[in-house]
Amino acid sequence: MYSSILENLKKVLSGITPIIILVLILSFFFKIDASTVIRFLSSSLLVIIGLTLFTTGADISLNTIGEKISKSLIKKKNLTLILIACLFLGTFITMLEPEFLTVSDEANGIPLPVLLFSVSLGIGICLMFAIYRMFKKIEFRVILIIGYLIVFVTLMLVNMDIIPFAFDMSSVTTGAISAPFILALGVGFSSRIKKRKSDDSSEFGILSICSIGPILMILILGLLFHPNIVYDSDPILKKLDFLETLWMNFYQVFFSMSPLVIMYFLFNHFKSKKKDRELRGIITGLLMVLFGITLFLTGGDVGFFKIGFMLGSHLGNINHLLILAIGGIFGYFISKIEPSLKVLINYVNEVTNGSIKDRFLEICLCLGVSVSVIMSLFRVLNGYSVMAFLIPTYFIAVLLAFFTPNNFLAIAFDSAGVVAGNMTSSFLLPMLVGVASTVGPNYLKEAFGVLSLVSIIPVIIIEIVGLIYSQEEKKIGNLNLDDTIIEYR
Repeated sequence: MYSSILENLKKVLSGITPIIILVLILSFFFKIDASTVIRFLSSSLLVIIGLTLFTTGADISLNTIGEKISKSLIKKKNLTLILIACLFLGTFITMLEPEFLTVSDEANGIPLPVLLFSVSLGIGICLMFAIYRMFKKIEFRVILIIGYLIVFVTLMLVNMDIIPFAFDMSSVTTGAISAPFILALGVGFSSRIKKRKSDDSSEFGILSICSIGPILMILILGLLFHPNIVYDSDPILKKLDFLETLWMNFYQVFFSMSPLVIMYFLFNHFKSKKKDRELRGIITGLLMVLFGITLFLTGGDVGFFKIGFMLGSHLGNINHLLILAIGGIFGYFISKIEPSLKVLINYVNEVTNGSIKDRFLEICLCLGVSVSVIMSLFRVLNGYSVMAFLIPTYFIAVLLAFFTPNNFLAIAFDSAGVVAGNMTSSFLLPMLVGVASTVGPNYLKEAFGVLSLVSIIPVIIIEIVGLIYSQEEKKIGNLNLDDTIIEYR
């Protein structure tokens, strides 16, 4: 375990160190007050410790729990029971997701309990469909394209103001707790279901199907309640109390983990005699996840919000090209320390036996986030509507889905659910709000939507990589065929 902790610590430091250095340089240049900088450095230490603990603990607890629950459910040989269990898990884990709770009060006019339950139920229902797809061997692209076609049709019926909120909500509902567990659950089911095709890649795609649920639910609620989306700057500008934030995050993370822990004991520990060593390992891992993600969230909330906004408000007054360059650098390195992204990359490396290199995948996804931030800054600085970027990019992603190989397609859309995580909403979003505050009076409305773009641009990049890979594979296949013909002549 200690070697794993050290290895994860090195990875975390490699991602966060450039951010710290760049923030310190900009803080010195813009003369940010010392108390804010010290608060940021203290929060960075919490993020480093928390992310290291979380990543290590997730490997030995969340992954194991997800796979063992799926194994126990399959042993029941009852598809109805499996789907009901997935509905329960997907709904309640999402309902208690810490990041989900922080942005759910923007929809003024939709009762909060209705919003929380409806969006959570959307993920639960989509998780059922994702697992059903595995059992019935339905091709991933079919579910994906049908799902987004329904989304596009629904978009034509709703008020345009709610659309960015719907897509942003989709990004935050598969967060630090739910995303690793859903991935583990999918891998657990797929490993025990005989595949029809070797390239079916049924291990992946589960997160992307789940992400459709929140979008549809918010759009449907928009039709029923006609809400007024209120973008509030208070969470960004107010000075959060450390102990109060720490306790609040601990409370939320504890309850978000409860459903899957209860389900694990119901289906495993009380049904068979488990070795004490295995049980101790799972409990240790859960405690590491609990404390790790609590420290990580607290660090982001307390130290990153304010300095992100302050840097953005200063950046808005300098050369636009320089703003875009700085934003792109921040986007690249912030995404490297997203907890769920690290879990997804580890799963891809494990399931594909290293055929898709984790380093290569990480670079592609981080570049996607970097491009997304540049596009968002360009949009804000020039006064373009988020819809002018959001709808075309999603349309391109769905269009490319017709041609992208199955394995790359599933991984691409799964990445949408993990790249726009807590660090994006804790630092990049406040920074964008700060930049937008220098442009016009309606800056809050113009700044939001960055989570949606951060989610979809990496998808397009992975799809393009998949298309290039498939073409190169065909060329190699043709060369091998030609060599064989020449040899036998």
